[in-house]
Amino acid sequence: MRGSLSNFARLGLVLALGGAFALPSPAAAAPAPAPTKGKAKKGELDFDLPIQEFTLSNGLRVYVVEDHSTPAFNLTLHYDVGARDEEKGRTGFAHLFEHMMFEGSANVPPMGNLTYVQRVGGNNNAGTSWDSTVYYDNLPSQYLDMGLWLESDRLRSLEITDENFENQRKNVKEEKAMRMDNVPYAGAFMNFLSTAWAGSGYDHPPIGSLEDLNAAVTADVKAFFDKYYTPNNVVLVIVGDVNFADVRTKVEKYFGDIARGPERQASPPTNIDKSKPLEQVVTDPLAQQAIYAIGWHTVGETHPDRYALDLLGNILLVGDSARIPKILQDEKKLVAFTGGSHFSLKEAGLVFMQAMPLPSTKFDDIKQVVRDEVEKVQKKGITKKELEKAINAQLMGTVRTLATNQGRANAIASGVVNHGDPKFVLTELQKYQEVTPKDIKRVANEYLGPNWLTLDIQPGAGK
Repeated sequence: MRGSLSNFARLGLVLALGGAFALPSPAAAAPAPAPTKGKAKKGELDFDLPIQEFTLSNGLRVYVVEDHSTPAFNLTLHYDVGARDEEKGRTGFAHLFEHMMFEGSANVPPMGNLTYVQRVGGNNNAGTSWDSTVYYDNLPSQYLDMGLWLESDRLRSLEITDENFENQRKNVKEEKAMRMDNVPYAGAFMNFLSTAWAGSGYDHPPIGSLEDLNAAVTADVKAFFDKYYTPNNVVLVIVGDVNFADVRTKVEKYFGDIARGPERQASPPTNIDKSKPLEQVVTDPLAQQAIYAIGWHTVGETHPDRYALDLLGNILLVGDSARIPKILQDEKKLVAFTGGSHFSLKEAGLVFMQAMPLPSTKFDDIKQVVRDEVEKVQKKGITKKELEKAINAQLMGTVRTLATNQGRANAIASGVVNHGDPKFVLTELQKYQEVTPKDIKRVANEYLGPNWLTLDIQPGAGK
């Protein structure tokens, strides 16, 4: 929607994504205490998510966590549709609905979903990624009816008119200009990712193509909505100061009569060519300094190697004390900054880093350091202390996630849609605990090979 942070900022790709997936800052989400049983030992995790759940006859899946510590709740709707589900020539539709859903419905005026929530002291927003579209509302606890009414009304009767479509098409163009076209490095990064992921539904940015958007007509947009915006293709999560029995009654009241939609078809297969390296050199007229990026294809969210790769990415790239930043910044003083991580979408992944070189630094200097450090892991492995630190970082990330109503709701919804497990955020912690130094060495050898991806962005007049 607007004024949001990118979900992929931790990758160093925030410029490239241009806020493609909107999530609130921690201050925006309704607060809740961190788990009190937070000591995670090897093989023993004492977190809990007391989830209650039910499913309506139309297929709507509902998950509830009661937390009466503060008089507020979060309502999150996670629609199982993203940019990877778009047809060729119809890109940008998933992101378009992030905007269209605020254009009003049968009983709610344009922007009513926003203004009604703000008038009672709440906040809401939405965001689109390659894999999903998420809407959320943070509200005082006495406004459960209002939140459910607003969300059900736009699912049931969104006003998809020529006028509304044209209005939001204009807004998307303005957003693209503001967040990508006029932001240094953003277009180059996104084109790089699209090329790297050619042959899959990830081969275009979530914001889509202006050519496709200009060619679209209202009937195309309506067909997309009817296909994906159905009660059986969304997960509804409510976390906070609510009563489960009350939630169940009211969800049935507001959502129960919405017709079930067509069954969700499988997303297009992901056939990414990982057999050869990708090297790009581009110029960016908006850039003031060069930026270098290096990456490797890895695996998607559900692959069992993802946990070891996450930890490997942390050991190599996350924080000033990680292996590669420590050498590039502190020891050799080659860069002004550097960082990265392992990043997974549902069916694709990257170990990815970027660096801003100092004036005398060549890309080859950085490449050599990266090669050397990766080779050390491939040959000698890592220390138990490094692995413990990386696991603790994942643990602390989970603590931060579970510290807000919004964080818990989003984690539950993602767990259901991506893994069929509402408590996957806890299952995931156990998976990290099970990773061994041998696993780290193995995935370093298997995935961080010679077929890497490099991007050299130079300031200049041409592209």
